[in-house]
Amino acid sequence: MTHLGSKLSTVAVMLASLAWPSAGQAQGAQDTDTKVLISEARGYLASLDFGKVVDALDRAIAIIETRPPQDPSRKDLVSAYEMRARSRFALGNQTGALSDFVSLLKTNPSYMLTEQVSPRVVALFNDALATTVTTFRLSVTPDTAEVRLDGVPVAVGENLKVVVGEHVVAAKQRGYRETTETVPVPAGPAVELSLTLERVSAVLSIMTSPSNVDVIIDGISHGKTAAGPPPARNAEVAARAGVPTSEVSSLPLVVDLPVGPHLVEFRRDCYVGAQRRVAIDRAADFAIDLVKLDRAVASLSVRANQPGAQVLVDGQLRGVTPLTVSDLCEGEHSVELRSAVGRYFRRIQTHTGDKIDVAGTIKPGFALVATAGVAAINTDLRVVVERVFEPAQNVTIFAPPSDRVDQAVKAQQLPTGWLAFDGRRRPIGVSAEISAPIRQDLSNRLARAFDAQGIASVTVPSNLDKNRVVVSLLGAGSGQPDVLEVSLDNPESIRAAIAKLDQMPSFFRPSIGLTAIDVADLTGAVVIALDANGPAARAGVQLGDVLLKANEQVIPDAVAFTTALAGHKANDDMTLELKARTGTLKRATLKVLMTPRLIGMADQTLLANSIVANLRARLAAQVDPLEESVIRLNIAAALARLEAWSDARAELQRVKLPDGPGVANGTVLYLLGVCADKLGNRSEAEATLKAAAASDSLLTEDGPPIKELAEAKLAELQRRSNRTQ
Repeated sequence: MTHLGSKLSTVAVMLASLAWPSAGQAQGAQDTDTKVLISEARGYLASLDFGKVVDALDRAIAIIETRPPQDPSRKDLVSAYEMRARSRFALGNQTGALSDFVSLLKTNPSYMLTEQVSPRVVALFNDALATTVTTFRLSVTPDTAEVRLDGVPVAVGENLKVVVGEHVVAAKQRGYRETTETVPVPAGPAVELSLTLERVSAVLSIMTSPSNVDVIIDGISHGKTAAGPPPARNAEVAARAGVPTSEVSSLPLVVDLPVGPHLVEFRRDCYVGAQRRVAIDRAADFAIDLVKLDRAVASLSVRANQPGAQVLVDGQLRGVTPLTVSDLCEGEHSVELRSAVGRYFRRIQTHTGDKIDVAGTIKPGFALVATAGVAAINTDLRVVVERVFEPAQNVTIFAPPSDRVDQAVKAQQLPTGWLAFDGRRRPIGVSAEISAPIRQDLSNRLARAFDAQGIASVTVPSNLDKNRVVVSLLGAGSGQPDVLEVSLDNPESIRAAIAKLDQMPSFFRPSIGLTAIDVADLTGAVVIALDANGPAARAGVQLGDVLLKANEQVIPDAVAFTTALAGHKANDDMTLELKARTGTLKRATLKVLMTPRLIGMADQTLLANSIVANLRARLAAQVDPLEESVIRLNIAAALARLEAWSDARAELQRVKLPDGPGVANGTVLYLLGVCADKLGNRSEAEATLKAAAASDSLLTEDGPPIKELAEAKLAELQRRSNRTQ
């Protein structure tokens, strides 16, 4: 029953909507009806069927007369009254005809019969005209005043046809007291009315080039000069000032002023301001000569270490590097350079005529998107941190506009303090409720939102020292932050934080393919290991040889040899003097080569998020295959430190290193095995770890051996397997 009742109710509503049209529908229907009725009346009048004319117009006029004065349909009343008056006259109803002519003239006092009608009808119309309409003439001082008759603007000094009776005349002009009078206008001779407005203040007229200039008089704003096409009379004003007519404000800005001295100021962005002093000694009209403002702009030349980088000024794209901007308004501006791998950010202050050069180095960018513990600080701490870390060489830490940050954070429904950490990388407050995988997703989303390579936050951990802050860095796709603790009022603390941020180890070291150690009571360094395919072995160096000199420099111990080797580049020549086990002296000439290095995954002095962003930026440059592989290997190590195992595995799969000692293919295999284990792929982990255990590679240049690490990891996998069986 309920379902059936619902259907019946719906049908009833539909029927009701058909039977009772809305107010708008009813209005439209009536408009159509009145037009049809008037049209039918015209046809009946042409066929001299006067009775039907009156019937049709009675209905039409009754509807239209209920409409408000501004309704467009009321314009049909004049013709309707005339047709009905003529028809009533033809039917012998002269009283009704006269009444219609009076109604017609009250609607339009200037109306005159235009069609050919009988003289008797004309005489009746004139009778109505004589008693209903008269002539009214107005004069006003000053003659430039705006005059309204019954609320409608009228021309001064002309004969106006008006309905007999009372009328309201109002006149006003700047600097004069507005006047309103109620005037009785009788039938008969023309009525004349003269109004003289009382002067109450002086009036100052102002024109400027350009328009849209703020006008401030005695410290109070009086609006802007008008924009738009200027009237023809402004051509002479513009010509005298030597400016194109199109650059002149369209109409004067008119201001009432009391008697006395006044200071008039003119201001517009990107223009040099101007002042005029005006002495008003009486209540009269005054004018200031056209005020011309000069452009207040500087020029900006932008270069970057990456040609073709986007240039944004105050957030607006202006072109690509190299670029010159010649219309930079006076004031503070932000200059940004962006590319796929980083950005450069700088705030500049410009003055009229300045020529500013910006040579930007594009670096991975971390957008400051969160603050915590700063409720009592009356400044944007993000901007302070941006300026503090501006000297950093490896990354750019920047503060996007606050409104954009608020919008992005609200879109992710994040609470304040969601990225707050202390100096030991421990989450603070609500930050502890956000898991690493969620942070990983958020870092990706927000980094994309700000076209950056990562995000950052600034936290004041304690109200006792509001200058001590913790800056957290989170690379795009990372869930584990790095932290920098810095005292903003301590230059030494700032330098130490920047040095840590810029710490980037070398990923290659010079080598000749040997390892040497010190032996007690023996001068020189003893060779204990040789790379069979290395430069030293190929040059005839053997195990047990003692290094005495390198390029004529005495080598008293292994440290001295390492130091001598560290200053060489790839393909540098090196001559060694050695003593063989037999005591024979010999020489070996060889070339230095560069061997890969790998960062220590447990090295807490390195900022992994910064390293990942920086190395990914390096990959965008043209590098040889070996350098690319070593960079990817170190990216993988940094990602492993951040527990981003899937990303680390993807990087390792693209690394191609030869087999051999040191950081080599065995290193890659071991790390792939660790990633596979962390990702839960036991079979892949065992296979790669077994391959790694067969190598003589090292985890880093100083060890430990991959063979030992891989065997220990395989044993751990076996123990875990036994526990689960």
